Amino acid sequence: MPAFAGVVKKEWRKAALKHGFEILGRALDRYWLVLNCKVCKTVQLKRLNVVRDHAPICHHCIHIRRISEAEAAGAALLSEPSGDRKYGLYKLTCGHTVRRQYSRVQTAAAGGYKLGCDECREARYAREAEVHGWRLIGPASDGRLGYRQYQHSTCGHTQDVMIGNMAWGDCSCGKCGQGWPSKPSFIYLFKIDLPGNPVLKLGYSARPQKRLKHQLGLDRAVNVEVPRVLPMLSGHDALTEETACHRSLLKERPDLIVPKDEFGSAINTQSEIYKLEASEIINGLLDRIEQRNPSDRI
Repeated sequence: MPAFAGVVKKEWRKAALKHGFEILGRALDRYWLVLNCKVCKTVQLKRLNVVRDHAPICHHCIHIRRISEAEAAGAALLSEPSGDRKYGLYKLTCGHTVRRQYSRVQTAAAGGYKLGCDECREARYAREAEVHGWRLIGPASDGRLGYRQYQHSTCGHTQDVMIGNMAWGDCSCGKCGQGWPSKPSFIYLFKIDLPGNPVLKLGYSARPQKRLKHQLGLDRAVNVEVPRVLPMLSGHDALTEETACHRSLLKERPDLIVPKDEFGSAINTQSEIYKLEASEIINGLLDRIEQRNPSDRI
């Protein structure tokens, strides 16, 4: 690199030494310094203002550290893509290549967790499903983490099932099964007049009246109305649609959610409680569900 004739000030040398570098000289123009890393002895160019005002780093030392961390985590660092400063490409012991955050690999190297393979994990989910008569289709239809979409080998019905439940065979087909997922159910909307704090409860149940009278733990003096009960073809459909409603409300109108500490033990539930102002929005969501699930199907 072409040298640049110029003075190297003492304060620059002091600043460089503080971060593990020795200044060898100046190069290119007045904005650049030539540094030598005290650890790996790699000579490198650094901007003067970085040395003087910030904290210069040695990319070669970082690269060596990442290689060591990958080996400790049971992987091999393949590349560090430019423009992707937080992620690297790694080859795992299974032979698959994965993209992982450097910080995650560092945690894995320290024993924080195992560096897993996405392809091997999905293959394991497929094998677990086959044991119980299901075929893995892919991600959950609504994108929920911890769920996958499966097809029942008996009737061809597809539905989302929690991964852990599928591993143990703890699932029932929403079409031909005998459990709650295949039986008719309801999405309900209750208006609960808590003293000084009337609220709405949105949920699903095969027996809304039982849910209201025996499971919510309401005081007998509390006045309750049932503005709407929407019949659904199956418990699986009811759960899917009701979950989508809560997710929509959380995303679009979190201000309408009543936190647990506001209703406390007055209602035996942790969530799914909304302010009265949410009535119009919730009924709009239920209208769309009813259009997708006409009563003549049920």
